[in-house]
Amino acid sequence: MFLYILGGLVVFLLLVIILICIYAFFKATDDTTVMVEKKTALKLEKISDTEAVFSTEFPLINRGKGDAAILDVFARPYLPQEQFSAATVFGHIETSNRRRNDNYFEALILKANSQCQLVLTLRFVANNGMNIREALQKMVDMDVAVYYNGLARKDIYIRKVFLTINGETIRNLVGGAENDR
Repeated sequence: MFLYILGGLVVFLLLVIILICIYAFFKATDDTTVMVEKKTALKLEKISDTEAVFSTEFPLINRGKGDAAILDVFARPYLPQEQFSAATVFGHIETSNRRRNDNYFEALILKANSQCQLVLTLRFVANNGMNIREALQKMVDMDVAVYYNGLARKDIYIRKVFLTINGETIRNLVGGAENDR
């Protein structure tokens, strides 16, 4: 008799676990994507003798049926000194409605079927005492990796997308920019 009760309890627990797994599988979650292919034209924010700051915007979209907590978004420019040694580049990302000057991304909740606009800022600093206009006249195409991590109903995820910054665009912007713009 005891074995029948124990067996029935085990079968009941297995059914509960299976039902929970089925529920979790079909419950809505987020589908968050950074849409770098929808980036705006690169623009020159400001320029001095030693540095130039550029920016572009693109959307972060949640096409899922569940909300997402976006914990961090950051940029990693790929411009090694072996490829281009005239300037060093630094990048950071922030949301367009919460601009910050401390290189910090403020976490946010991205509602289901919504989006927010991200701003990528690239700061070029001239090396070896060069003028930034002179340094960027030989600028090459540069990839930037955009990393973002978030959390929805499932585990924390980290995703990465790439965008390419055209060297010719930077050369044209620096050549036509006015000082301290």
